[in-house]
Amino acid sequence: MRVSSGRRLLLAALFALAAGVLVHFYNPVDHIRADLHADAGGLKLSLEIAAHAVERVCEKA
Repeated sequence: MRVSSGRRLLLAALFALAAGVLVHFYNPVDHIRADLHADAGGLKLSLEIAAHAVERVCEKA
């Protein structure tokens, strides 16, 4: 079963339009950057807490 070239062109245009709308309203790159930034900040805070805990233990010993 063959699909006409006009129908394929229409489907390609609709998929391109849908992808453009998706990127416009939900830019995944910005969300990934924000997640990585938040994760890096959380890791830094966790390392600082761990370092202070080790310092307190070493002071008691």
